[in-house]
Amino acid sequence: MQTRPSNPNLRSLTGLRFVAMLPVFLTHAAFEGVFSDAKASWGFLDAMGNTGYVAVSFFFVLSGFVITWSYRPTDTPRKFWRRRFFRVFPNHLATYLLALVLITSVGLSVGLLPSVTQLFLVQSWVPDPAFTDTGNSVSWSLAVDVVFYALFPVLLVLVNKIAPARLWYWVGAAVVGVAAVPAIALTALPDTPQMPLGGVSVSQYWFAYFFPLFRLLECLLGMLMARIVLTGKWIRLPVLPAALLVVLAYWAAQQVPYLFRLSAVTVLPVALLTAACAVADADGRGTVFSGRVMVWFGELSFAFYLLHNLVLKYGHLLLGHTEEEGELVGHTWSVPTGIALIAAGFAVSLLLAWLLHNGVEKPAMRRWSRARAKTPVTEVIGALPVKDGAI
Repeated sequence: MQTRPSNPNLRSLTGLRFVAMLPVFLTHAAFEGVFSDAKASWGFLDAMGNTGYVAVSFFFVLSGFVITWSYRPTDTPRKFWRRRFFRVFPNHLATYLLALVLITSVGLSVGLLPSVTQLFLVQSWVPDPAFTDTGNSVSWSLAVDVVFYALFPVLLVLVNKIAPARLWYWVGAAVVGVAAVPAIALTALPDTPQMPLGGVSVSQYWFAYFFPLFRLLECLLGMLMARIVLTGKWIRLPVLPAALLVVLAYWAAQQVPYLFRLSAVTVLPVALLTAACAVADADGRGTVFSGRVMVWFGELSFAFYLLHNLVLKYGHLLLGHTEEEGELVGHTWSVPTGIALIAAGFAVSLLLAWLLHNGVEKPAMRRWSRARAKTPVTEVIGALPVKDGAI
């Protein structure tokens, strides 16, 4: 039984979404290699390290936490699926079409089958970079979300059946499961062909990072943490120590093999920070992430996520490129100019995110996320004009 009333207004977690979005943006900016100085380009990429991976793990944990926290007894699977569909698909479709326009504008092409799988958000099931790297490549994570949303009503029933006193044991099991995935990948899958970075094979990387069924473990962990808070089993860990645990876990992750850095070492501290911020909001204390400006940025984070890599990748190519070994390579610039272009990419992404959020995301949610109430027949008849005793 829940001892704390659920409260969907988690301002700190909304603000924290954009904080997590920053390393994702900067990591993708580093991959663009805009600096003419190779040392500076590699230094930028090394500095970002695995921060983007940790941020993506946070988004999966956050999704499980928030959806469980805000679910109401009056909700039905159909209502839930409708809200999720109109929360995700309009933005996805808009950015998918934009990606096709940008691809054409730089003279590239995309395979029919990969583009179809991306449109229907099933590309992450295919262990081939041609499917996950095509078009608006960041939408691979939506393919994980779609599976989670589809299974959520069943998962919630199962999670709600766990006795509150045993929830932390299940958290431990979920964390062990997350850590087991890269171990299985390294043991059971071939180590060739290799990825350009990380010293792991394409199939090993796909198995540990893209495969939806295993990323569901992080969503499930978020659900368990929400139940822990709702049932009064939280350990009262404050936000600052929880944030420090994330930093320490990130440092520790740099000491282990590559695939374990993606989420295995950091997922528990990330989950603890998520719960700590939610408790602070529920108790009315707020955090540094709950201010008006942070929340405004956080509200744009989903649109920003879907747009930022399109701006970085195709904006880079549109500014000038050459063809090397059959691939388009963008121009490079001095470090000050490169930094200015990255900052401009951030500003353009933010502006486009504001337009997408207010022009597509919010109108779609208002118009279609809930079924319109049917007007009773008696009210319709009563509103009709009456003349000569007839209706």
